[in-house]
Amino acid sequence: MTCSPSPRRLRAAWLTFGAALVLSACALPASRTAVQQTYRLRAAEVRSAALPHPVVLQLLSAEAAPGFGSPAMMYSRQPDLLAPYRDSRWLAAPQRMIDDAIADTFGRQPWIAGVQRQFTLVRPDFTLQCALGRLEHDVAASGGTVRLDLDCQLVDDASRHIAGRWNLDGAQPIPVNDAAHFAQAAQTLLDRALDRLVASTRNAISQAQAQATRASP
Repeated sequence: MTCSPSPRRLRAAWLTFGAALVLSACALPASRTAVQQTYRLRAAEVRSAALPHPVVLQLLSAEAAPGFGSPAMMYSRQPDLLAPYRDSRWLAAPQRMIDDAIADTFGRQPWIAGVQRQFTLVRPDFTLQCALGRLEHDVAASGGTVRLDLDCQLVDDASRHIAGRWNLDGAQPIPVNDAAHFAQAAQTLLDRALDRLVASTRNAISQAQAQATRASP
C-alpha cells in the first residue's frame, strides 16, 4: 500500500525548504563596491594690511606638471614612480582647486580692488601665475610625507617687468598613510604657501608703488 503525505505535511515541507534557501542565500558573501572618497582644497584664512592704492590682480590659470593635471590623488613609493589612489580622488584637478584658493584668498585682502580670472574687464595692475610642480604623498613604512611644490610669478603690467618670483615648496609628515591624512596635510601646506604668497605679493606691489611714486614728477 502506498502512503501519500497529507497536504499539511507537504506545506510544512515546502516551508522548511524555502526557509533553508533564504538562510543559505544570506550566508553567501556579498559583493561590495568600494565607496569613492572625494577631497577638496580650500582658501586660506590670511589677513594683511591695506596699501595706499588697491590694485586689480589678473590671475592666470595654473600650469600642472605631468601626472598632476587630473583629480587623481598621487602617491609614490619610489622617487621616480607615481601611482593614483584607487578609491580616493580630489574634487577637481589640484591646479584648479589651487587657482580657486588663490583667487578667494587674494580677494579678501584690503589692498586688492579686484581679482580677474577668465575675462579681463579692466586693465590689471599686476598679473600672477603659478605652476604646480607636485602634490603627492611619499609613502614610507614608518609614516609618509606630503609634498607640495608651487612656483609663482608676479608681473607688473605697467612696466612689463617681473615684480617677484617665488618657490613655495613644503613638506608635511603624516602619522598614517591614507587619503584623509594626505588631504589634511595638503591643506596645511597650501595654507602656508598662500600665507607666504600673499605676504610676498603685497611686499612686491608695495615696492613697485613706491618706485612709481618716486619716479613721478
